[in-house]
Amino acid sequence: MLLALDLGNSAVKAGLFEGDTLTWQASFPTPDSSSTEPEDAHWHDAFAPHLHDPQIDRVGLVSVLPARTDPVTNAVQSLTDAPVTPIHPGMELPFVLDYDTPDTLGVDRLAAAAAGWVRHGQDVPRSVLVVDAGTAVNGEVIHRDGRYLGGTIGPGPALSREALRRGTAQLPEIPLTLPDHPVGQSTRTALQSGIVGGLLDSVRGLTDRLAQPLPDSPRLIFTGGWSTLLARHLDAEARHAPHLVLRGTRLLTSMNR
Repeated sequence: MLLALDLGNSAVKAGLFEGDTLTWQASFPTPDSSSTEPEDAHWHDAFAPHLHDPQIDRVGLVSVLPARTDPVTNAVQSLTDAPVTPIHPGMELPFVLDYDTPDTLGVDRLAAAAAGWVRHGQDVPRSVLVVDAGTAVNGEVIHRDGRYLGGTIGPGPALSREALRRGTAQLPEIPLTLPDHPVGQSTRTALQSGIVGGLLDSVRGLTDRLAQPLPDSPRLIFTGGWSTLLARHLDAEARHAPHLVLRGTRLLTSMNR
């Protein structure tokens, strides 16, 4: 079995794969900043109930938090003897990187783009747009000739809410839900319409803009924590792939054994 790990800004996601089938998935919150427990111990205790039985022979790891990479890796290696493969742009990829600064390309973006291309565009072939909406909202563009062209990076709803809270004196912190009516009739619903409704508007415009340079109508894929909302309210033909980064981590780890 292969264990895929996605070390994100707000959680660590894990998935176990038999071949390309995802058999188990879980999300583990990051430790509280006030905790005095060593991070290695925190992740060991979090993973131990799930990793002591499966026969894991490979681990793939995507991390956007360098300070968390070693504690998570140490915890996993204390529970399994499987080698750990960190995902990076210099490894064998399913497409050509047509990107000016590959060394700065986020490995979560790389994994999402790789899985999106192989699962939804490579065989046809057809261009692919991946929108990964979580803490950040990332757009990834893969040309139908097998070139990763780059994309976009912007703030997700939680970051927008935090910016408004820090940058204003009187706006309250509100739950991030889409209100029933687009015209907010209270400060709370006005904020929700602006932030969550604004996410929908932003992604709608983003996908239209990113598709313009492509020679065909791209396959659109939504992933990330906000992907269910996007799939419900936007393009009816879009594919909803909530575990795309984990799938890309598995794919790239398997390609680089």
